[in-house]
Amino acid sequence: MIQRLNVRLVLILASVALVALLVSSVALSQILPGYLDDLATRRATTAALGTRLLVEVRVDAFRQADPTLVMTKEFLNTRLLSPEAQKAANLLAQGTVQIYYGDEQGNLFDLAAQASPDSDTDAKLRQQGLEPDPSVNVQIRSDPLEVGPDEAVELIFVISNVYTNRATTLQRVNGTLIGAGLAALAVAMFVGTLAARRLTGPLARLRRASSRFAQGDLDERAPAFAIMEVDELGQQFNVMADRLSDSLRMLQADRDRLREFVADVSHELRTPIAALRTFTELQHDGQLEEAQRREFLERSTEQISRLEWMSNNLLDLSRIDSGIFPLDMRSGDLRDPVRSAVEAQAEIAEQRGISVVSRVPTSPVMLRFDRERILQLLGNLIGNALKFTPRGGEVIVELADAPEAATLIVRDSGPGIPEAELPRVFDRFFRGTNVGEARASGSGLGLAIARSIVEMHGGQIEVASAVGTGSTFTITLPREQEGS
Repeated sequence: MIQRLNVRLVLILASVALVALLVSSVALSQILPGYLDDLATRRATTAALGTRLLVEVRVDAFRQADPTLVMTKEFLNTRLLSPEAQKAANLLAQGTVQIYYGDEQGNLFDLAAQASPDSDTDAKLRQQGLEPDPSVNVQIRSDPLEVGPDEAVELIFVISNVYTNRATTLQRVNGTLIGAGLAALAVAMFVGTLAARRLTGPLARLRRASSRFAQGDLDERAPAFAIMEVDELGQQFNVMADRLSDSLRMLQADRDRLREFVADVSHELRTPIAALRTFTELQHDGQLEEAQRREFLERSTEQISRLEWMSNNLLDLSRIDSGIFPLDMRSGDLRDPVRSAVEAQAEIAEQRGISVVSRVPTSPVMLRFDRERILQLLGNLIGNALKFTPRGGEVIVELADAPEAATLIVRDSGPGIPEAELPRVFDRFFRGTNVGEARASGSGLGLAIARSIVEMHGGQIEVASAVGTGSTFTITLPREQEGS
């Protein structure tokens, strides 16, 4: 469970809130007590000063009433200090008031008076949330007080157990911090859950899309999520899915064409095998005349040549796939392989009643190329043209020169290629929808090999055709191959 991203996000936010609460609690626990102690101390100091002022005011009142009055300690204890101490305890100090006889150095001698808030005052103070605070203890030394001729006393006022709200305040603050912490933790978990859903929701949808794609739904794509990082991941997934689906479709198409090719080849192999078997059996019986023997030999030779041509195409295709289809690039006149390829097909063209014409420039067309592969390329193209061109038709092979590239064109007057099949004519094992001997005698590999040869020369091959107008194959070989 802890490994899920949404759980981790919620825990991270909750941890941040908890850490912030702990830091705040520690800071308040360090700052607040000192602040409250300072307030209590100031209050006690103020109460001590006020108590001293009350005593001084009462002393002045007695002297004004009787200037000859001699204030003994008994008089101070009974008539002056105790009532004023109680008044100070109730109104000013709101704590324990002690008045000592002392000296100028602050030494405490006899206790003159002591008072604490009465029961009514105590009840009122506690209702206000105030309680005696034993940590507060302040003493204030008064000026010398004359009690008789040449006799003075030093009064020292000690204020302790002042009623403060420090305990209740700290309790309230701690309760507030705990409540705020729990609320902050709940809010953090709620917000974290929403944020986790917003972040992990697109990831979950992307996961579902990838799962459906893995199960074979090649059209499944990741939608946009309005989150830049997730959108980038989704775009990369879509690019991968597009490439993979294209590759799978190509493999499926190749597999289908391979099955068709294997079926056609198996069917085609029966003809030479049957011919060779019949010839062998007749030879074994010894009942053939010389003319019949010659005829069977010619037919067997044709079938063997046909099998040899097919096996060579398969071997070339295997070399192309494995990357061991070498080129022997040399500078030469491109007119030479064009003329040789036309001459090599001249006899077949004559037998079929087709005219083969070559048109080449009068000046050399110098280029770097592999002569044998160019011959193979032209042989495949011219052979296809002768195979599909009817008797009385024409096949034209042209060579054009330009500063940037040399162009080879093979044009025939055959039945043409349907527009829907043009994008596939260079695919392996594809032989189109033509019927009859022309399709049955082909392997579907010639044009695929021709395209590979052109691409290895750095060039391009294109086809233009329409039903009833013949076909035109155009090969462009770039001039920069000359300096490579």
